[in-house]
Amino acid sequence: MTRRFRYASVCQRSHAMSVSKLWIWLSILAGTLVALASGAGVFVAGTYARETVSWATQGTGQDLVNLFLAAPALLISAYFVHKKFLRSFLLWLGALIYVIYSYVIYAFFIHFGPWFLVYVAILGVSFYSLVGSSMNLDWRALLPRFAQVRVKPASAFLMIITVMFYFLWVSEVVKALIAHMLPEGLGSVGLPVNPIHVLDMALFLPATAIVSVNLWKRKAVGLIYAVPLLTFVILMGTAIISMMLFLSAKGLPAPVAVEVTLGLLVLVAVYLTAKLLKEIKES
Repeated sequence: MTRRFRYASVCQRSHAMSVSKLWIWLSILAGTLVALASGAGVFVAGTYARETVSWATQGTGQDLVNLFLAAPALLISAYFVHKKFLRSFLLWLGALIYVIYSYVIYAFFIHFGPWFLVYVAILGVSFYSLVGSSMNLDWRALLPRFAQVRVKPASAFLMIITVMFYFLWVSEVVKALIAHMLPEGLGSVGLPVNPIHVLDMALFLPATAIVSVNLWKRKAVGLIYAVPLLTFVILMGTAIISMMLFLSAKGLPAPVAVEVTLGLLVLVAVYLTAKLLKEIKES
């Protein structure tokens, strides 16, 4: 009976978690390339030679997190996605979202150089891994595994992030427009616009709002994408803290309040992610 039960459990898990090997292998390629490009950013002095001091320093700070946290998270979770574990699949989606977001910035806002094609490749393969795997999901079969999940704390947290950062970015932009000046900090990085403003206000924050509302209502989009977005918050928050620490080490402006706030957000996101994963059933 025990063997029969285990066999039935594995079959059930396999049926719902039918992620094509193509998307898994593409994510492994993305993780490997992230490790290579990030290693160059950390250990090769000329990688950011054409950037301003501030932008190059932030790039190195993020590369450190990419090398030792994001790339391993993507590669390890990909292995367990191959084994058809739902919890690993959700973390894997979050790592892919982080890589896509980050490498939009690397591909569009780092000067052309020897790593350009690598940045483009990472962006492309991670994007198609995310889209392809999401399209193949058996959403209805997965929903019963979320039956015991307590959704309100994570839903409220995602909505707080949405409101907080929309208020922060919109106030920065409006203040700059009224004063006929660049937004704060933009001049030091030498960019025409702040890519974080664009990505957050156009894509990420609307996603957190949509997932928050659907999670509160216990709908599929909210239940499945809550952990991925929380994982993104953990990775991106850690990366920004690393950037701030690198800026401080070079004597450049790095507000302590930003580091403390992001540290608290990361800790809350870690706690909520752990709670959600514990309440999700594997089969």
